[in-house]
Amino acid sequence: MSKTEDIIENEILKHTNISKEELERKIQEKIEEFGGIIKREAALIVLAKELGIPIPRENFSQQLSALRIKDLAVGFRGIDVEGIVISRQPLLKSSAGKEYLRFALADENDAIWVIAWGEKALELDPQLKIGQKILLSRASVRKYRDRKEIVLDKNSTIRMLENIDTSTIMELSRKLGFPLTLVEVVKSFSDDTGITLYGYNNECRPSAVRVLSKDPRLKISEGDTLLLSNCTINTFDNYSQVTCRPSSYLQKLDKKQTCFERDMEELFISGILLGYEVFSREGGKIYLLTNTGVKSIVFFRDELLAEASNLILRGTLVWGYRKIDDALREIAYTKLEGGEQIFPAFERNKRFLEVEGFIETRANIVSIDLNRKCRGAYNLFSIYVTLDDGTSTIKFLSNSSKILHEVFSLSQEELCDYTNDVIEEIIAYRQDELGGEEATIRGYISRRQRVSFLVEISPTV
Repeated sequence: MSKTEDIIENEILKHTNISKEELERKIQEKIEEFGGIIKREAALIVLAKELGIPIPRENFSQQLSALRIKDLAVGFRGIDVEGIVISRQPLLKSSAGKEYLRFALADENDAIWVIAWGEKALELDPQLKIGQKILLSRASVRKYRDRKEIVLDKNSTIRMLENIDTSTIMELSRKLGFPLTLVEVVKSFSDDTGITLYGYNNECRPSAVRVLSKDPRLKISEGDTLLLSNCTINTFDNYSQVTCRPSSYLQKLDKKQTCFERDMEELFISGILLGYEVFSREGGKIYLLTNTGVKSIVFFRDELLAEASNLILRGTLVWGYRKIDDALREIAYTKLEGGEQIFPAFERNKRFLEVEGFIETRANIVSIDLNRKCRGAYNLFSIYVTLDDGTSTIKFLSNSSKILHEVFSLSQEELCDYTNDVIEEIIAYRQDELGGEEATIRGYISRRQRVSFLVEISPTV
């Protein structure tokens, strides 16, 4: 029998009417109650607590500190536990308005959630970081939603021991099912509901992160490296998409950037926005004139298409996209960033077959068409004008309200006031008027896309 066991046993016998034989039976029952995972010393401590017998802590060692996390059992009180913080949540409030802080504590094989309430949560929040090795004292273990959880009350203490390197923490958290991810921030956008970040993750893969809350205490700057905890991570072929909710935690790291020399076009595509096409369903397709030619990107949201409608002939960056084979598509967190208005130089007196680029010439109108989308706040349209200059017949696309008026005698404001039948009648009427007529045009000839792009048109009628 250890000295600690002897002291506790004597205290119990002195303060109760329990016989030594009965005490021994209770000790064995308590060991069996906890599935046989605790030793005789731990069982004596639990019994003393239940009987209300004070045992001065200085009379014995860190009673249960030798237990591994997997050996902790519901009902333990006054325990000391050492481990590494591998995950945490921000300081939150319960439905009753009481602050609480929850974090995950791990050893090399297991992890357990820890919760602190009230003043203890407020005390821990600014100092508790993922990657810290800590010692909890005077903690308890309870059952919460069919799992064990350590509870810290006002008498509990926490001691910071050392910081563990990030790579070790990343590996340990992955092993134990608490995945973390890094993001080296290249670009950030803020809005009313949160923050969208673009950068590189810990594998130097392009990453788009949506933070669905705005914590005023967290100031994110381009160039920061963030450790993300309790976020949802989806990985695709060429990028990762991360969603961080109010229960997620973002921690700044003092980590040198390692991925910034990679090709930035993994994160965004830049170019001149030439136009867009509307789909009958939600979304459409935009066309960007990049350094390597015209590229199309499919959007699945009318909201993005409406943003694009205000950026035609402007320098535009599309942040966050997905590449499937040779097709480019938006992701859930795609953002558009508009730049300066572009005033292109048009080549004059050239024929369609002679140019791939901006051209000013005369051609005959072969046919016209109009697609529109009137949904809620979005009033979107695509104009198609097929032109023949004697060398080639090309279908041009435009989203210009001026061309809408020139070709169809309609304003953008009244476009959604008419039924489909009326619009078809207007198209047919204007086709009869303009078909075969000559027009002066300015546009962009594209050889790689199924359409070219009309900037201006002046019919002779």
